[in-house]
Amino acid sequence: MNKHNVKAFTLLEVAITMLITAILIGLAYTSYGILVKSYRSFVVKNDSMQELVSLDHVLARDFDRAEIVTKDNEGIILKNTQYSIKYSISPTFIVREALKTDTFNVQIQDMQTSFEHVPIIEVQETEEQNRIDELSFTLLFQNEKIPYHYGKRYSAANLIQRNPNAIH
Repeated sequence: MNKHNVKAFTLLEVAITMLITAILIGLAYTSYGILVKSYRSFVVKNDSMQELVSLDHVLARDFDRAEIVTKDNEGIILKNTQYSIKYSISPTFIVREALKTDTFNVQIQDMQTSFEHVPIIEVQETEEQNRIDELSFTLLFQNEKIPYHYGKRYSAANLIQRNPNAIH
């Protein structure tokens, strides 16, 4: 008889190793799934927040650069010597129409416009009657109400042109 010993693992050792490996792979896969789900949630929340920040940025910039801001039936119009930007405001979105069109998917409540603290509720015949210097609304974001307020400070030269028939 040949008495050579072959070095090998027993069946029990292989089974235990496979069991430990299966547990480790299961833990790694579960951890990966949790991490991916958390990242997706972060991306969705970050994209929503980016939309709010972008809306706030462009509205504030457009208010600052405009020579006149007026109310119309769909929202507001911001005019300058070089451009005209229209914001169509509905309860579920805001559309900004300029050289390119942007849509902000946000929920708006309680939009109010005024000029010199007098509310502008109805759209009038002339541009001067529709001039506004304040826009405020409440934005609903993840079941929280966020107030937004924008103001326009007109120059004295701009305001003096309002009534050309005034006695100076």
